[in-house]
Amino acid sequence: MTRSFATRTATILAIPVVAVTSAAAQLAPVPSHATDRARPGDVVAFVNDAPIRAGDVEAAMNTIVPLTAYHQSLKPEKLVELRGKALDGLIDEELRYQEAVRLKVRVADAEVEQALARAKKTYRDEQEFEKARRASGATLAQIRASILRALMMQRVYEESVGTGCRVGEADAAAFYRENTTRFLLPEQVRVSLITIGVDPSAAPPEWERARQKARDLAQRIAAGAPFEAMAREHSSDESRLKGGDLGFVHRGQLIDEFERALRDLKPGRVSPVVQTIFGFHLLRLVEVRPPAQKAFADVKATIMRDLTETRCAKASDAWSKGLRARARIVIVGGGGGDEKVQRTSAAPGK
Repeated sequence: MTRSFATRTATILAIPVVAVTSAAAQLAPVPSHATDRARPGDVVAFVNDAPIRAGDVEAAMNTIVPLTAYHQSLKPEKLVELRGKALDGLIDEELRYQEAVRLKVRVADAEVEQALARAKKTYRDEQEFEKARRASGATLAQIRASILRALMMQRVYEESVGTGCRVGEADAAAFYRENTTRFLLPEQVRVSLITIGVDPSAAPPEWERARQKARDLAQRIAAGAPFEAMAREHSSDESRLKGGDLGFVHRGQLIDEFERALRDLKPGRVSPVVQTIFGFHLLRLVEVRPPAQKAFADVKATIMRDLTETRCAKASDAWSKGLRARARIVIVGGGGGDEKVQRTSAAPGK
């Protein structure tokens, strides 16, 4: 079975890409790949005696960057870096699976079938799914084994990490109280714009004609012509469709020339003609909104999500490091028959 098919399955499950095991037993003894027969020189690493193959690493690299990109444009040192990341990811996946086996994590057959059904829905119909399955060389039993493995890793992660790192409303409220300035909306201004556009490479006479047109519009507006009507008729900016309205923006978001023109402008007033590399402009300050504190109710969900992501990432890293510390990991040099050990990680006493 090719990794591309397994990758799609793992995506449906919303977890990292996982290797497909040929053994479908739910509680196969660790090491999980002990029954697999590897070709000489094909193994690049052992995780508690479970082999990881060169083909697995190459397939995992295809999920990091597109195949054509890393074959055609990446430097050799970058490829080495990506290969190392891919191998580390496969090692972590293997350790999580072995931990799920050790803890006797069980997944109901119905859950596997539901996940398989979700995977099939990503294809146009059953025939397209079967075509992809046959092209990958995968049997349905292998696909179910891949899904089972993925669900077991997902569940052991949830039990070991997920349930303890989620942030509740009380923690979010405490963070809000301690960081109120983070949730302060800065002053906002609503601005309308008229632009008389000029090509930067245009000759001086064309620039002068545009300048004069902008001055004439300024005089007409000062005499009572509606700014919105002038924008719709004369502006080259897309905002002309809305009468020049740019909506509300934070102070400092606009280009420097606009910011300087608006600095001392009062609501309802129009700026003098402003020149930029794009042409000449008139700005009308419509409204000013003073700084305002966001209510906790408005940011609660965001705080809970962000804090949960941060805490879970730290907890997941610590969990992975713990799994590695208790494991025996051997990196085999070269992956082409050279059995020289490059790195060994083992728990004390192993």
